[in-house]
Amino acid sequence: PQQTIADEVRAVRQQAGMIDVGTLGKLEVSGPDAGELLERIYTGRFKNMKPGSSRYALACDAAGALVADGLVARLAEDRFYVTTTTTAAAGAYREMQRWALSWGLDVVLANVTGHMGAINLAGPAARAMLESLSDLDLSPTNMPYLAVRQARVADVPARLLRVGFVGEWGCEIHVPASSAQRVWDAIVEAGRGAGVRPFGVEAQRVLRLEKAHLIVSQDTDGLTHPLEANMAWAVKADKPFYIGQRSLVVLRNQPLKRLLVGFMLEHDLPAGSPNIPKECHLVVADGQILGRVTSITHSPTLSRVIGLAFLPPNRAEIGTRFEIRVDDGSLVSAVVVPTPFYDPKNLRQATLTNVQADLS
Repeated sequence: PQQTIADEVRAVRQQAGMIDVGTLGKLEVSGPDAGELLERIYTGRFKNMKPGSSRYALACDAAGALVADGLVARLAEDRFYVTTTTTAAAGAYREMQRWALSWGLDVVLANVTGHMGAINLAGPAARAMLESLSDLDLSPTNMPYLAVRQARVADVPARLLRVGFVGEWGCEIHVPASSAQRVWDAIVEAGRGAGVRPFGVEAQRVLRLEKAHLIVSQDTDGLTHPLEANMAWAVKADKPFYIGQRSLVVLRNQPLKRLLVGFMLEHDLPAGSPNIPKECHLVVADGQILGRVTSITHSPTLSRVIGLAFLPPNRAEIGTRFEIRVDDGSLVSAVVVPTPFYDPKNLRQATLTNVQADLS
């Protein structure tokens, strides 16, 4: 299994890979108050978005704790397309309905999760493959990072979202569920000469960790707020209102108790080594628990063990060394490093130009 995962990761990094993401939640939000509803539900700004663009969306509860994330795409002035994580679709739809009624907003909500299939195609060869199947110009000027476009792919009406969860030039292709198999087969056929291959969730988790993209409920818990998860950039503090705003105002004025940081093991270990820490293994010092590992993997791209962990703020500085206790009770040394681990300037997911630049 480890070798298969590594091969799938390399395919995405070196050629192209495709994964079925049809299980993502998909909600249509329309009406005069659609933007207002999203402004109140999520911590970012959405009313000022231009049609044809998308933004990362983060949601908190009343206590300011992270509860969900996703993507908001603006299709028109009064129409948005919202994606959620696989398990959050029903909950997000229910909460949007509840709040829309409570706030008296003029919106129409539709849960189209089961009606729409979706495929994420990513990698250096992905753009050329998709262009061969589409009637759309996918150049950086017409299809920049985070753009949203309507097109036909394999002669099927499609909604294209330029996303970068795995850190390469990528596009989510959303089509009617009844046509998803047809589009999938067309991509496979178009990519035979380019080395395209399907990749699974485990490879996706490695790819996203190389970019230090957190997973809500894995890299966070029921008390984690955006400030300690290093996600203050996703919170617009000057908005009039959003759920959790009052709590986050209070939390901003209190000392942080922990920070989510990236780390590498100080000494390289091969994939599958029993000495590689596991998720939820504890960070310890002098017999005291200081934090825990939230994500960890052997990166086939970097040939190093990388991960995310919560540490006390006074031990979260880059270059700080710490120890993780593994199953047999021994301690493994690690060091805090900058993130993202891979392509820190985000050159590869934004455009295909200058991909020979710093990819370490």
